Amino acid sequence: MIILEGVRNHFALNLHSKENPYEMWKPLTDLFQNGSDHGKLALKKKLKKIKMEKGDIVPNYFNKFTQCRDEIGSVGVTLVEDDLVNLTLLGLPKSCHSY
Repeated sequence: MIILEGVRNHFALNLHSKENPYEMWKPLTDLFQNGSDHGKLALKKKLKKIKMEKGDIVPNYFNKFTQCRDEIGSVGVTLVEDDLVNLTLLGLPKSCHSY
């Protein structure tokens, strides 16, 4: 029952009739290992929102961008290289956009 207390209501529906922890764990891992469409969309949105903050240095910005790109790749989404370059450049400060 501890597992049921730690999950959101819409996940609890998948666990309601399960009698032991493994029977609860299995549907949850299946749900998240496959990378739901919602999760994929959330990661893409996160990638688009990454911007270089004021006072941030370029290597830190690139690290944040790369980590998010790797997260997206880990759920099976392939991004076009041109799109990655464009998103990276758009995340730089406006003073860099003239280049």
